[in-house]
Amino acid sequence: MENRVDIHTDDLYIRHYTMADLENRYQLTTQAFGIDVSREAIQNWLTWATSNYSALTQLGQPPYGDYAIELKQSGEVIGSIGIVPSLIPWGVLDDKTSDNTTLVSPEFGLFWAILPAHQRNGYATQAGRTIINYLFNAMQVKQIVATTEYDNIPSQKTMEKLGMTLYRNSTDTHPWCEVVGVRKHP
Repeated sequence: MENRVDIHTDDLYIRHYTMADLENRYQLTTQAFGIDVSREAIQNWLTWATSNYSALTQLGQPPYGDYAIELKQSGEVIGSIGIVPSLIPWGVLDDKTSDNTTLVSPEFGLFWAILPAHQRNGYATQAGRTIINYLFNAMQVKQIVATTEYDNIPSQKTMEKLGMTLYRNSTDTHPWCEVVGVRKHP
């Protein structure tokens, strides 16, 4: 299928979204992300996302965006993984290795979401490992981060399985960074 990129695991294809993924992305957005959204909004998002792939390539920019996670065996889209610019306030994290300010710096961020029916099968870890390897090997990225909430223990466990060191935001500032996972280039 021509929309697949050459990123895969034993069980998964990680590929660009297409306009044909409307229902898949709607299910993912409502079930895994827990967002109440219309199909029209998803169609608008897909138009933007699918245009974004080629626009970033033409501009020589990193491959930021969401990618569909598809089961090889059935072709079912079961989740999404994304490479995003992520603003991290290093000075508020409990590692204290930074300048101790609340100023932020941009990092390569990683996120994932798997449909509830397919969670706890290791798919987020497989997809995450593959994207991390791509970023480290093909793009020579210095480090990768992921963020989550204090109470999202499954996401924190996935970060640990991906070899990330977890840091906690020790302040009430920057609530999007309650827990930050960091993996440095080997």
